[in-house]
Amino acid sequence: MNYTQLIQKKKQYKYSVNICFDLRDEERLADFIPNVTTTEIIREYLGGIIRGNSDVHSRILYGSYGTGKSHLLTVLSAVLGHINTKGRGFRHFTSLIAQYDDELASDIRKFAKEEKSYLVVPVYADYADFGKCISFSLKKELDRNGIQVCFKGFFDEALGLVEKWINGEESAGRLKEECSKINIRVEDLKMGLSTYNLAYEKIFNTVYAGMSYGAVFNSTAGNLIDNMNIANAAIQDKFSGIVLIFDEFGRYVEDYADEIKVKTIQDLAEYCDHSENDNHLILVSHKQLSLYTNSMKKSISDEWKKVEGRFKPTSINVKYDQCLSLIGHIIPKTAVWETFKEKNKNDLTNLYDQAWEFKGFMLPPKIGKESPFEDGFPLHPITLFALDRLSKKVAQNERTFFTYLAGDEENALFSQLKKYNIKEFHFIGLDAIYDYFELNIKAYKTDESYEIYKKLQYALNKLGIDDMGYMTRVLKAIATINIIADTENLAADRDTLLSIIDGNSEDILKAIDILEQKKIIKFMRQYGYYDFFDSSIFDLEAMIEKKLPGISDEMVVSILNEKFVDFVLYPYAYNEKYHMNRVFIPIFAKKGDLTKKTFYNTLPKYYDGIAIFTLDNQADENVYEQTIDLPQRTFLIANRKAKALESEVRRYIAVNYYYSKKEELAKDDPTVVNELRVYLNEQEAIVAEQIRKWRSLKETGTFVILNGKSYNITSEEELANVLSVIMENAFNRTLIVNNDLVNRNNLSGAIKLARKKALESIMEQQDIYEGCGFLSPEFNIIRSVLSKNGIVSKKDSRKEYYVPIEEQNKFCDGVVSGEPVTNSIIDMIKGAESERLPLNELYKMLKSEPYGLRDGYIPILIAYVLRAYQNVSLYFHGNEHSYTQEELVKALSEPENYTLFVCNWNEEEMAYIESLEEIFKIYLPKGDSLNRLEDLFKAVNTHYSSISKSARTTEVYVSDIAKKYRNIMSLSYKDYNKFFFDVLPELNSNLQELIIQIRSIKKELESVNEKQYIRVVRATKQVFEISEDEDMMSAIETLYQESWKEKSQKAFDYTTNGVLDIVSKVSNLSEKNFIEELARAVTGFELNYWTDNKINDFEETLRTAVNRLDAYDPTEGLQQGEMKITIESGDGNPIISQFSQNELTTAGQTMLNKMKNTIGSFGGSLSYEEKISIMAQLLKDVIN
Repeated sequence: MNYTQLIQKKKQYKYSVNICFDLRDEERLADFIPNVTTTEIIREYLGGIIRGNSDVHSRILYGSYGTGKSHLLTVLSAVLGHINTKGRGFRHFTSLIAQYDDELASDIRKFAKEEKSYLVVPVYADYADFGKCISFSLKKELDRNGIQVCFKGFFDEALGLVEKWINGEESAGRLKEECSKINIRVEDLKMGLSTYNLAYEKIFNTVYAGMSYGAVFNSTAGNLIDNMNIANAAIQDKFSGIVLIFDEFGRYVEDYADEIKVKTIQDLAEYCDHSENDNHLILVSHKQLSLYTNSMKKSISDEWKKVEGRFKPTSINVKYDQCLSLIGHIIPKTAVWETFKEKNKNDLTNLYDQAWEFKGFMLPPKIGKESPFEDGFPLHPITLFALDRLSKKVAQNERTFFTYLAGDEENALFSQLKKYNIKEFHFIGLDAIYDYFELNIKAYKTDESYEIYKKLQYALNKLGIDDMGYMTRVLKAIATINIIADTENLAADRDTLLSIIDGNSEDILKAIDILEQKKIIKFMRQYGYYDFFDSSIFDLEAMIEKKLPGISDEMVVSILNEKFVDFVLYPYAYNEKYHMNRVFIPIFAKKGDLTKKTFYNTLPKYYDGIAIFTLDNQADENVYEQTIDLPQRTFLIANRKAKALESEVRRYIAVNYYYSKKEELAKDDPTVVNELRVYLNEQEAIVAEQIRKWRSLKETGTFVILNGKSYNITSEEELANVLSVIMENAFNRTLIVNNDLVNRNNLSGAIKLARKKALESIMEQQDIYEGCGFLSPEFNIIRSVLSKNGIVSKKDSRKEYYVPIEEQNKFCDGVVSGEPVTNSIIDMIKGAESERLPLNELYKMLKSEPYGLRDGYIPILIAYVLRAYQNVSLYFHGNEHSYTQEELVKALSEPENYTLFVCNWNEEEMAYIESLEEIFKIYLPKGDSLNRLEDLFKAVNTHYSSISKSARTTEVYVSDIAKKYRNIMSLSYKDYNKFFFDVLPELNSNLQELIIQIRSIKKELESVNEKQYIRVVRATKQVFEISEDEDMMSAIETLYQESWKEKSQKAFDYTTNGVLDIVSKVSNLSEKNFIEELARAVTGFELNYWTDNKINDFEETLRTAVNRLDAYDPTEGLQQGEMKITIESGDGNPIISQFSQNELTTAGQTMLNKMKNTIGSFGGSLSYEEKISIMAQLLKDVIN
């Protein structure tokens, strides 16, 4: 006898349920095995449909393969449709439901007996068109119930075909012939179809069969909502409503996702939820629809996610282990079981004890057996657990939880039991279920399961011959555990593998050891279980051992501080009290390091606290208490058992060394890369775990030294309390800022932007909340840092945002939390009124005890205090920079490079600055200034730049004090405070008198051009011999008309021609323009750029030109060496030029040669006339 004699095979569980075909099978009702989860779903669905307990009529049921979701929906449909509700199967079903919910069972019986049923429509997924699937399934069910309807889509399409046939030469005759066979006219057929007459559905189908030689007419769906309305009208007397059930909808989406019109599904869901008809739509899917559509275009995937969100989801993935409640029904015991049970009582008890120790089972509230695991034998209880999980991972319709237990396939349960002799004790181990599901696992080629399958195949190939088979079974068990991927409950540790593999314990353990020796599996020390190992040709263990002796203590400490300080210690009580996130940062050290100054130089400049983890295998508390002098807020955690950690760190360094050489090693064997990665990850996790145990203080060999005293602290909680005391003593006057986003040293990009806006509002607005939207990030920053800490005065904030004193943050002694630090800032900044304050001093005070402020809000605090000063100056290495929010933040990020100077002017100084601002007001920028002196300096400098060069250089037209002012302004200044209060007062130390003088100097400088202009006019009159009271412009115009006009054809020198040209235009120029042009023509410089001696040059050169013009007599004709050119055309005045024919200069000769070459290069391409025309045009341009 074999083990198949112990249990019965229930073949009805062999086949998966298909609602379309099994709805009317009474056995499906009788065979349904409810559990806690399925009973809850039945209660929810029936309550929502029958009792109307929910407004949601569109639902989606999720469940893995083998969870019984199709069977559940089949039973639910049978109840709703009153199908087989009078037979034995229904009575058995309700009796099982009553074991879980007696009231629900009673409601089901009452509904089946007294109330109207629903038209249950199983949806056939035969078309990509969702609407067509619904319409045809609905029509099929209506026909089956003898309800005759025909959807409009049928009539419209049929009518179109008839009209097409009528218009065809050959088809028209055949149509008439087919109609005559059933005694109907073509015209009557058209009329019947156009009026949607139901009698004409059968008539058309007959005609269509004749026209298409026996084919069946399948119309399109038509409008789905119209079809639903027609169906509802047709069933209202017989049924309560319609329930549409679309099983395997997930697979339908997978097959047709690109073709399905998603809106049709959405429209139907909305119709069911909101129409007056009692309609329901239930979709059934193996997994969430988004998992089917994620790989599609984002627009399509997003559309599916929206639609899925319209359905109320329910999961059949059970709360309790259905395997325990189902297994007894699927493989019930035979009479032989009791004898076997008694004989193997001890082995079975041992098996059940292993199950009780196993924490993976979620036991249902009703067990009803001496052991909940008895029904599952001959499966090991953990195998039963794994079978349930594995089937949910990889099951398909052909191979599921149920088919394994009830099927006849190879490697199904019954085929495996045949090899076990009933006289011996055996069980079905974890490796056995892998054999059954291997085909499924291979089919999931895009899944992680397939990767595990490949690892197993590689391991089996590497193993080779396995005579006893134990090593193969161990590998398959590991593969099964990895596929299930629930290491919290089921891991491939040594004890588990020994428990869930059937066979001799010594042989199983030996198999594990051999596999590890062959580097086929590896014990993952950081996790405590075995895994597949893709090993290389290298003996890494030997290589690591070889490397270890060369690793020094210094290297160990260095790597600990470089790689393993990714944790901090928190003073939780302090942080909660002060709304702060202070931390003690870890640093590793050897005892000898603690006496070295270089060690302490490596500590951060500003910190909350430091925890020095000291590696000292000989640590003596008394020695540490007497000799170790630690920095403030620093404590030691010494470890007498540091040797183990040091050993693991050395091993990590060795592994990391070889990992850095992986590319070089991979040339000989590429698999070494993955092997090294596994080694490195494992070693890193081991070191991290040892450090975690150390800082937990629960292991012996550790002690804490604080302030020269040893503490017996045995838990992290105790330590946190001590750390809170340290922080309380050190930082008991910190600012209480209940805003985690800004109460930190490093801000996110978004909060930096919010702080920028807050600073701009504080620095630029009278009301510091101006421009900050209510409850915006910048609003919350100002409120949490300033207002809640009592720093903001009433005048600086609108009334509704002012925080009254009773709502302000306070310390335990009643002091408002912002008061101490603000007073300290004010006191220190007062020193910056007389001399520059190194910003580092202010910053250091704020970062040190008793404040310890965070960098995130320090700029907010300082900017508010600086509002009280008329002028703020920031100096970067001595050069003044603009006081802006950007510069303030930058200065506080590198305070060692900046100094601060503030102005708190007395009445005389304020009047002095205001007077200067009035004098130069047109040069000042609009709006309030953050740095009045900078803006004022720029205004003064802009004015000085705007005056003429003559004004900046003349020694004739300005006073001596103006010259001193010019000397001052000719230099560059970066210290604006020094400029106004040290440099300018060099002119006059009496500020009131200085203002009068500067106003006078400004006028002097601005009047230089006018004085110069008057002198040029006087000189011009003298040259032209025009008396002082005579009108200069009239006199010059008269001179031109009477004497100089006829001389305009003469080519004089450049300056004389320039003078003559300007005089010729005198009638069109103002006196000012005439003088300016004449000055430029005679001297070559604009009047504003003249130096003092340029007036003499002007007068002399002008006189020479005037004399030359006066001396020339045009009536004397051409003189020796002169030439006259006349260019005359028929449509204009002649152009005449008379000039002296002097010898050409070198430049002139070069120009002549180039012109000749240019003309010559064109050769015959230009005619003689065209060449003359070109030369004439050139002459015109030159003469004119």
